[in-house]
Amino acid sequence: MRLFRFELRKLFLRAPVFIALAVFTVLDLAKIRAVADDASLLRTDEVWARVYREQYGNYSGEMTLEKIDTLLDIYKPLEWITNDITATTRSDVEGTLTGNYYSDRNLLERYFVSPMRRFYNYRGNAEEVVRLARENEALYARLGCGYEARMNAAVARIYSGRAVAEFRYTEGYRLLFTYDFSAVLALLILLYALCQTFARDRECRMDELMLATPGGGSSSILAKLRAATVFTLAVPLWFSTVDYLGFGLVLDLSEANGLPVYAEGTMAAASVGMSLLGFYTVSALTRALGFWALGMVFLLISEAGRHALLPFAGGAAVFLICTAAGVRWGYSSEALFKAVNPYCVIINRLLFGRTEFINVLGAPVLTWQAAIVMSALLGLTAAALALFLGGKNNIRKGVLA
Repeated sequence: MRLFRFELRKLFLRAPVFIALAVFTVLDLAKIRAVADDASLLRTDEVWARVYREQYGNYSGEMTLEKIDTLLDIYKPLEWITNDITATTRSDVEGTLTGNYYSDRNLLERYFVSPMRRFYNYRGNAEEVVRLARENEALYARLGCGYEARMNAAVARIYSGRAVAEFRYTEGYRLLFTYDFSAVLALLILLYALCQTFARDRECRMDELMLATPGGGSSSILAKLRAATVFTLAVPLWFSTVDYLGFGLVLDLSEANGLPVYAEGTMAAASVGMSLLGFYTVSALTRALGFWALGMVFLLISEAGRHALLPFAGGAAVFLICTAAGVRWGYSSEALFKAVNPYCVIINRLLFGRTEFINVLGAPVLTWQAAIVMSALLGLTAAALALFLGGKNNIRKGVLA
């Protein structure tokens, strides 16, 4: 425990690491604000923001035919007036919401009509998926294709009963789910800290001295691995928390916390049915697992280098290879390539956002489930190799070996 606490202090309480974490946190918050300003017109157009706040109270909450009819009574005339692009472009038209016909239509279409239509139609779309999946299940069962039948049965179970009953503002969650900048910041901190874990000891030949002590060798390496585990989990979880708080400050996330995750457009085909807040929590934990797996690989590389530069370059190369593979196969139907790539566990909307399966001994296993297991195995294997390949004590119970 003393070795573990010592190694933990070496990771967390070093001035460069602390300064980098503080600077990167500020940089992350600044980037979040820039992303929100660039993507959301409610941040940059004061008139739209005011009108949206005024109208949101009329349509938020449970979706009813009365609310839908009221919205369409306003939107349909605007659609008819602006379809032929001959309506006046004046910005002070009496009776309009924003002062302009086109602006009214665009505001209502973007922030009310389109999302409400998507929410309202989701139940019917999900029921159609269930119907087709059950038909496929029966067909494949008759043809003797057991795996395909079981896969379609799983699809029917996943989509059965899905519906979005409430209208809420989800733009903030859309930006949060597609925000990856903080992953790069977390990676840089992990690379800098972990690649020096063994290199610092070698540079001052402390590793040779520790081999002659009862607490050196395997005990020291095990303490480093435990401390690195805490560090590699804490850093990405910190940035996930900063991301949530940052987007929550600039774009209200609390309104949509309880909506099912598939209510957000980019997650409509998600294979999980938890709430948006629940999904983000699971996503943050999964991302931390992916970083932990890579962190153990970084430590294994660090054992091979006498100076910190080589492990840093090697770790960066590993991450770039994983990133290139993730970009290449992340949106493809090659689910196995995603399951074995820790990059896809870090940028996990590629896993959770689609309903895909891997054939494991005839059983359909969701890609994200397989990816979590594979990342855990990768991290454990790298940690075990680091422990096995590390130096062994030259003293055992006070007697020279």
